[in-house]
Amino acid sequence: MVSETMARRGTASMAKMMGLMCVADSKLGKLTEGESPVTRTGDYSDVVVVDADGRIIPWQRAARMDAAEMDRTMREIVDKLYTFLWNFEEPELAALRDHRRGETSEWARPTEDAGLKKQIEVLASGIVESERKPGAIDGAARD
Repeated sequence: MVSETMARRGTASMAKMMGLMCVADSKLGKLTEGESPVTRTGDYSDVVVVDADGRIIPWQRAARMDAAEMDRTMREIVDKLYTFLWNFEEPELAALRDHRRGETSEWARPTEDAGLKKQIEVLASGIVESERKPGAIDGAARD
């Protein structure tokens, strides 16, 4: 039987590899390839973007990508995640994971995301509550 520690270690390793191969290797990962603006305040409140129409936009309010580019980027990431998961047990993907494992060795150990964990807990409590009330949906009784 696999201990919880071993299961968490394996899950952490898989999460880091998925982050590397499916997110860092996407258009999203390429956002760091350009020149970064200089900030003296540390929070970029002293940085502005000047667009083609001459509008001055504070860095903190400037969109880094438009909706269409975000859609394309998300599609690319979802396709990479699907490919990774679908081919997870293939020997070729195992070899690629082994080859690239060193790239994530210095990354911080993953932790559970508090926001997603809260959503899971809220949904789970709603499901548990609805199971107690006959005919209930999302914890509320049907009329």
